[in-house]
Amino acid sequence: MKTNDNRNRLLEIAEASVQRKGLKALSFRTLADEVGIKSSSVHYHFPEKSDLARTLIENYQDKLFVELNFIATRDAPLKSRFLAFVDVFAGVAEDNRICLLCMMASEITALNTENQALLASVFRNLENWLVQLFDGQSSELATELSSRQMARLAISGLEGALLVDRVMQNSDRLDAQKAALLQLMR
Repeated sequence: MKTNDNRNRLLEIAEASVQRKGLKALSFRTLADEVGIKSSSVHYHFPEKSDLARTLIENYQDKLFVELNFIATRDAPLKSRFLAFVDVFAGVAEDNRICLLCMMASEITALNTENQALLASVFRNLENWLVQLFDGQSSELATELSSRQMARLAISGLEGALLVDRVMQNSDRLDAQKAALLQLMR
């Protein structure tokens, strides 16, 4: 049981660290110190940094889609569901973090080809989830943009806003993105 506890704690600390500082800044020694274990124990769970990165991406995807599936099953207008989607991004920005996917994308060259493909897959899945949301309630869209274009606009706008807002130390861009996207809905 302690082994699983250590692994889960390592993942929790690693995710927060990557969201704040990036994957390149993450060290196994620091992780070990924060959990109170030896560095070799970190390597027991994650032999290479690429193993840790893969697990972080997979876990983040799993948690994200649990939230998104909850949003998708709500009986609510598109604007309400979309606001819940935006809140997922806004919630990550608290505590000086940004979306793990966004941070990993900003450091794409630090990922091996397998993890680059995994990250691209997660973004495709996220885009497809939004396309389904928009397709399912297309009568509530007030734009000529396709559902795919709307999904791409939303994801790139929200992720970009998180990055710039972090630099500017406010949420002005995320708020502007939300307002602009809501204007495209009835």
